[in-house]
Amino acid sequence: MSNNLYIVRHGKMLIEDRNKPDYLHLSKEGLDFGLYLDNYFKDIYFDHILYMSIDVKTSDPYNRCRSTIRGTKGIKSEFDKTQLSKMFDDINKLDNGRQNVLLCYRTEAFNVISNILDVDDNDELFNKDYNRIFHFTFSNNNYSFVKKVNTEEK
Repeated sequence: MSNNLYIVRHGKMLIEDRNKPDYLHLSKEGLDFGLYLDNYFKDIYFDHILYMSIDVKTSDPYNRCRSTIRGTKGIKSEFDKTQLSKMFDDINKLDNGRQNVLLCYRTEAFNVISNILDVDDNDELFNKDYNRIFHFTFSNNNYSFVKKVNTEEK
């Protein structure tokens, strides 16, 4: 059985503005991005949703994948980059039966995801792209790249 992995990344965070209520998930850019995700994922049920949450103010700009992506349902798990490999090992177990996984992450975790996916030139793929949705299919820990969606091109 081939499962789907959707990776959502947004890298334009103004964390130097710590004294302003203008973190990305509250800014116009962040809200527009969240609405795009709402529409893109509105017909997809996620069996597992992974999101980073080291700092709630800056780590998940789409409101921790809870309310901005309003239609998503599934098991939501917080992770940091040291836990991600272990979580993927569990998700990828053959008898798990999961079909759709959503991974929301912040910018500096791309190298960890690249290591997990083991896709050719994946450092380039994840390092330079912001406002992106990446779609992979995977089975038995083998990942295949399907497509990349640039949410800035409307």
